[in-house]
Parts: sequence; C-alpha cells; structure tokens
Amino acid sequence: MKHKWLIGVFSAAFLAAVALGLGLRFSLAAKNRPVETYATFPDSTASSAPDPDVPLYTVPADDGEPETDSSTVFYEQEPRPQTSDITPPIEVFNEQTEAPESYEPQISDGDGIVHICIGGDTSVDGEFADFASSHSPDYPWEDISEIMSSADISIVNLETCVSDRGVSEKREGYGFQTPPEMLEGFKNAGIDAVNLANNHTRDFGYDALLDTFSNLKDNGIAYFGAGRDIDEAAGLTIIEKDGVKIGFTGANKVYLAADCAAGEEHAGVNQIGEIGDESTDRFIERLCEYDSQCDVLVVFLHAGTEEVFDVTTYQKEISRLFIDAGADIVVGGHSHTLQPIEFYNGKPIIYSIGNLIFWHIDDDLDGLAAVFEITVDKSGFTGLRLHPVFIKNYKANILSEGEGKYPTRYRQIIDLMNANCEKYGLRFDDAGYMSALG
Repeated sequence: MKHKWLIGVFSAAFLAAVALGLGLRFSLAAKNRPVETYATFPDSTASSAPDPDVPLYTVPADDGEPETDSSTVFYEQEPRPQTSDITPPIEVFNEQTEAPESYEPQISDGDGIVHICIGGDTSVDGEFADFASSHSPDYPWEDISEIMSSADISIVNLETCVSDRGVSEKREGYGFQTPPEMLEGFKNAGIDAVNLANNHTRDFGYDALLDTFSNLKDNGIAYFGAGRDIDEAAGLTIIEKDGVKIGFTGANKVYLAADCAAGEEHAGVNQIGEIGDESTDRFIERLCEYDSQCDVLVVFLHAGTEEVFDVTTYQKEISRLFIDAGADIVVGGHSHTLQPIEFYNGKPIIYSIGNLIFWHIDDDLDGLAAVFEITVDKSGFTGLRLHPVFIKNYKANILSEGEGKYPTRYRQIIDLMNANCEKYGLRFDDAGYMSALG
C-alpha cells in the first residue's frame, strides 16, 4: 500500500509537470504568432472566415502647345476600343467642404470627355509573381482589365522596382521586386503610365532602378515621379486624348535614404520634405509652370500613415498647396487603405487610393480596394465613380453587390467610403457614383 501511495504521488507530480510545460509552450507560441487585426465598418456583413479553397498567405507584421523640355514627356494617346517610417501625428478633419451636386462620369464619344482609371499600390512580386508565373502574367489583372482597357488613360502606383538584378536594401520582407516579364500583364490590362514616386521604387538598388526605367520604356509604359535625374523625376508626363492634354507628376514624402532621391546627375525618386523645405518649394514652383503646359494637371502624392483611414495634417496642407499651385486633381497613396476625398477650391483631393495588386490581401483593411474612374474635360475634373475591388487569390477581384464569390464585400467598401467621406460633404450611391450630401 505504501509503495502504491508513493507511485500515485509521483504520477500526479509528473502529470502536473507535463501540463505546466505544455501550457508554457502554447503560451510562448501564441505570443510569437502573427496577429491579424480586423477593422469593422458600419453595416458591414463581410465574414472574416477563411476560404478553405484558397491558398493561405501570411503577411508579416509591418512596421496652346506646351513647350517640351527635359522635364516634359509628351504622348499622343490613340483611341482605344471600348470594351512613413516617420510620420506626423494624425489629425481628423471633420469640416464640410464645398462639392458639386453630382459627379457622375459622362459618356466619352469624342466630345472632349476623357475617362481616366486610377488604381492603387501594385507590385507583382513574391507569391503574386509565383502565382502569375504558374498561370499567366494576365492573371492578377483578369478581373479588372476590361475596366482599365476601356478607359482612355489608365494609371497605377507602381510600388516596386522592375528588375531581376540587385539585393534588397530594405529589411527582410519589405523589399519589392517585380520580374520584368510581369509587365506583359500591365500592357495587356491597358496600363498607360505608372507613378514611381514612392518608397519602394529603389528597393533593390541603383541598377535595379535604372532597369525599371528601361523595362517600362521597352513595354511602352510611361512613368513619372522618378527618373535618371531630378528633371525627369520631378518632370511632367503629358498624355493627350480627344484634344485634352492631361499632365501627370508625382512626389514622395515618405522617408528614404538620401541616396534614393534624384539629383542633378543622380537617378532616383522625386523626394520632397516638410512644408517650407527647399525640395518642397522647388516642386511647387514646377507645378506653377506645369499648370500652363496642360489642360488638366494630376499630382500624385505618397505620404501619410500606414494602416489608417484618417488624414494627417501634412497630407491636407501639402495637397491644398498643390492645388493653389495649379493642380486640378491630387491623388494620394501610402496608407494601403482607402481614405477620404474632399474638395478644396472646387478641386478633388483623393487622400489615398489604397492597394490594387499588393501583398496585403484578404483582410478587412488592406484587402478592401477600388479602381477610381475619373472623367475630365478641358476645364478639369467632371466626375468620379468607384469600382470596388477585393484583393484575394493573388489578384484584384472586381465586385458586384450581392453577387459573385465575395457578395458582401461590395457593400462593405461603399459603406467604408461613405464613412470616410460624409464628414467632407460627399457620398457614394449604390452604383459607386460620387455626389454631394443633401
């Protein structure tokens, strides 16, 4: 009996030790496991349950005639078939802004109305490139190519270099490099030009940056926001369609090493600083010149805070300065989220166009995306329609309300944009058309 009693005590102690060890193991595992954060929006019915038929992807936790010169690239657009690492504090602006009663894009029939489709952050690298390689370079675009190709002009923010050379200058997991053969998908989707003014164009070094310029040129895709010197990087790209000259230029405010900025004889990104800095003032002076060289001036700005829907003081103030200098439309990016739209002096500021084909996928923050269909004429902006997109299966999935694979995502994106924009006096209807409140 005595021995049985001792055996029982030792057995109980052993089981307790095992239980304690397993508890510590799972506790440590949970501590080190990546955490997914989901944002909720009013009236959202989207489910966050994983799709068992979709490959899983783990996202690392983030931290007159114009005079052409060396800074101007001019394109005649043929008719197309109709088919920060360091950031300022966040400030939420709630005042109403003046907005027209209706901004429904008009039908283009050669009467001087130009349709422009703009998509957000795009980088066909990593798993996206692997998946496209096993299918086709067209795969990431197949759902949105009809919308992009139907537009007179289509633009995306190219948040990557395009090269097969170099070593990443970013910490592991944050350097983006798109294989040159993926540009076939861009071409087939109707992408006419890309913005390079962002914090990932120089990810794989100087030679890969030069490759990016050459590879885009070889594929007939124009670019702006970076270049072989500061005149090209901060220069103006003009595309003419139906007699309307539309100019594009871009600037990056997100932190980059000094070597990444373009100089007089140094390739790089058009890097600007705080308001009042010399680089910022020089770019604003250029905008004053560009205003007289085109009918509609579109300025891309890469700035703000990642993973938020609010607008920083810097975004608001610099965007308004751009419009004061002559910009007709300001298009923002960097947050990887859809942010508000407001009107300043009757001209739109789209604070962030979010992602399009990018490594943040299948979630309620970065995966909610859109194509922005904008119409302009010689006098400037005339209309905007939102085409909701959900990033999943390594592609941009175009959405329809209550239909398709993701029937709740369309309404979720419309509700999100209304929550963002109503404080600025704007709303989107069920078809995605923007108008003024009331």
